[in-house]
Amino acid sequence: MTHELIIHAPIDGWVCELDEVPDAAFAGRMVGEGLAIDPTGMMVRAPFDGVVSSLARTSHAVSVRSDTGPEILIHLGVETVSLNGAGFTAHVAAGDRVRTGDLLLTLDLEVIVSGAKSLISPILLVGDGEVHPLPLNRLVEAGEPIMAVRQTAVAGMTPSDSEARLTRTVRAPLPHGLHARPASRLAAVAKSFDARIRLTLGERGADAVSLTAMMALGLKDGDELTVSASGRQAEAALDAITALIESGLGEGEPAPHASAAIEAAAAPVGPAPSEDGELIFSGVTAAPGLVIGHAVRLRHVEIEAPEHGRTIALERADLQRALEGVRNRIENAVASGGAHRRAILAAHLAFLDDPGLLATAQEAIEAGRSAGFAWRTATREGMALFRSLGDTRTAERADDLMDLERQVLVELSGGADPTPVILGDGAIILADDLLPSQLIALDASKVAGLCTARGGATSHVAILAAAMGVPALVAVGAGLERVEDGALVVLDADGRRLIVSPSAARQARAQSAAAARQRRRLEARALAAEDCRTADGVRIEVFANLGDVAEAAPAVAGGAEGCGLLRTEFLFLERQNAPTEDEQLAQYQAIADALNGRPLVIRTLDAGGDKPLSYLPMPHEENPALGLRGVRTGLHRPDLLLTQLRAVCRVRSSGTVAVMLPMITSAAEVCQVRAMLDVAVGETGGASPLLGVMIETPAAAMTADLLAPHIDFVSVGTNDLTQYALAMDRQNAHLAAQLDSLHPAVLRLIAQTAAGAADTRWIGVCGGLASDLLAAPILIGLGVTELSATPSMTAEIKALLRGLTLADCRELATQALRLDSAEAERALADERLAALMKSRVVGAVA
Repeated sequence: MTHELIIHAPIDGWVCELDEVPDAAFAGRMVGEGLAIDPTGMMVRAPFDGVVSSLARTSHAVSVRSDTGPEILIHLGVETVSLNGAGFTAHVAAGDRVRTGDLLLTLDLEVIVSGAKSLISPILLVGDGEVHPLPLNRLVEAGEPIMAVRQTAVAGMTPSDSEARLTRTVRAPLPHGLHARPASRLAAVAKSFDARIRLTLGERGADAVSLTAMMALGLKDGDELTVSASGRQAEAALDAITALIESGLGEGEPAPHASAAIEAAAAPVGPAPSEDGELIFSGVTAAPGLVIGHAVRLRHVEIEAPEHGRTIALERADLQRALEGVRNRIENAVASGGAHRRAILAAHLAFLDDPGLLATAQEAIEAGRSAGFAWRTATREGMALFRSLGDTRTAERADDLMDLERQVLVELSGGADPTPVILGDGAIILADDLLPSQLIALDASKVAGLCTARGGATSHVAILAAAMGVPALVAVGAGLERVEDGALVVLDADGRRLIVSPSAARQARAQSAAAARQRRRLEARALAAEDCRTADGVRIEVFANLGDVAEAAPAVAGGAEGCGLLRTEFLFLERQNAPTEDEQLAQYQAIADALNGRPLVIRTLDAGGDKPLSYLPMPHEENPALGLRGVRTGLHRPDLLLTQLRAVCRVRSSGTVAVMLPMITSAAEVCQVRAMLDVAVGETGGASPLLGVMIETPAAAMTADLLAPHIDFVSVGTNDLTQYALAMDRQNAHLAAQLDSLHPAVLRLIAQTAAGAADTRWIGVCGGLASDLLAAPILIGLGVTELSATPSMTAEIKALLRGLTLADCRELATQALRLDSAEAERALADERLAALMKSRVVGAVA
């Protein structure tokens, strides 16, 4: 017997296919079949006569079951669960009987738009049946028919009560409860087994293939859940379901024991002592250098926050005072720091004004929680959300929130950090990981080096350490915990090693090498202003990478012969609107003036995907590193790109001004931008800047000869090129030790780029490899004619190259291309440069 049910639009809006929903679970039909509505109205109404079968705790989703059987889920927006109910007013409760058109919910679209990824709302059939959408891609009003559902009643067997069942108890780490997306993941796994799986919470139970039944359990973060299974694959199903629940279902952090197991498997336990008692740890260079000193361990201690508060008024006032105190401290730090420091701290300031965070904290205070407990509740929910998105770049925002959580809790406790660090001169800081605020708070004059068990070479702390000129080693592993406070250590960041309890001979060599390195630095700085030429007179330009105008003059004083990469993101991030043409011109002109006629290479906006902008809405991407970023963002929003090109064309300088395009993969992209640049030149009457591209993808490296006729220069971005060539996310700390740009595959791509672009004006490298003393001669030998490095490294790179001939560099590069690992490349470079430079020992301790 077949039943047909007509589904009426629950809200005014544009009806479309599920493919339009910017969420893989909905678009992929993991939650169910149906359609979607992009709402224009504020009233959500019953789509047919029936019973409200479930209402989400946060009121962002409601299910209605018809009297004839079919059940429909109305999910308002995407990722709206994280709003914690803000913007949703429920007019019904689970179990209420409703008639077609009855009011279910009222929406505050302004609140939802400001906090949700998208307003597009899936309307889905839950369970079995055939979905037949009526005409799509049209405006509808609430009450209009939009879909027919047909169900066929099939007589079948129900599981016997006496059937053997296996049971387990599991604690669910679900910051936002069991809403549609995690429930769909459970249902998908449950359906893949020949087993009947049931979830029980207290007196309530649900079949694991029923989304609405699971959502109706009201499961909260940390609840203890009983999972039972029967059937042929009961045990395997039980293993899979419990593991999935313990992992957080992709919605938050793994359960503590699961997280510990992951960390234990990923991190080495550390080396065994050598015969002379030395411990040698390997890590990843985050900032170069070689120092000897005593270890000072920085431990992270959880700051206590009482759960229950006093009066609501007192707790509100305490939180407001703490937020203002942190704001003042951050603003003072911003004013006294460089571009990288300002950019990192700007993100912290933005979170202090985040309405979602503040609303969650205020709600907790109103529920009787203390200011500290409420703030921790808000930040932990935010961290869980960022980490649930499956992208390690977005997860960095969770680290920002963790830092901000600690700062506010410290302020609430009286402004004194519960774990003060007393530093002596030459302290080498050891930590599991460091928060930016912890590093900034340390006395920089006494910090000789940093070494962390976790982290990556592009983390915020790594960036700050490089800007401070402090040698830093990261991703050493959990074994670092074995190093005691006060232990004598050699931090050889150039050689990617930490040597604990060095032998007398090692100490002598380290002191000698450190002294020699310091002499070289002083000699290099004395000659910093001179042009860079190899020993046989070949001109090599050494530029600096800049983040804003404040870095330009110091870079020139340090030896930079120009700017090979101006990251323009500083103008676009942490603001509500795109910068105007005049605002951009003012900044670009100030930097050109500070360079005083030296070349200026301005990279167009590299945002989108991994660097979202609030005023630049983008579709949801499962893998932002492969999505709308770089030049693709500019071509997606040509209005922003044309404004930026117009601003560049108006810059006045006696030196070269150039535009550089990020994330290029084809000549067609270059031609599109070239046409826009011609328009900008015509409209502004300015001089036509040079046009170049960043080689960041294997596609661009392998087709450099096809790009060359359309451009004036190339510059290799080795950070992204490495991650794409090796298929390793450069933000993933567990891969940091393997992600080395001296990998032979990366070197071969650079060699191919240089050969293909040989007829352009210059072949540059502006990624992290350009700042690596061991790599610089290899790059020159591969055909590179320009290096754009971290400002603090330009003088040393120039000094190094002055002592080598082009033939030396080519011979080194030829040998490097024959090797099979980055480790072998580094060992070769260290040995050959030591021999070539004789007294100039470059890199690691012998």
